[in-house]
Amino acid sequence: MKYFTQEDLKPSEQTINLIRQIAYTYRTAVINGKVESYCLN
Repeated sequence: MKYFTQEDLKPSEQTINLIRQIAYTYRTAVINGKVESYCLN
């Protein structure tokens, strides 16, 4: 059985930058009790 270490779970810098870009670009808002997503582009 293979055990994972913290180093195995660490994403690459490119993956982290992609996640940051998506998180910055897309937002959600609660409008009339309904969750709506929108893009800042």
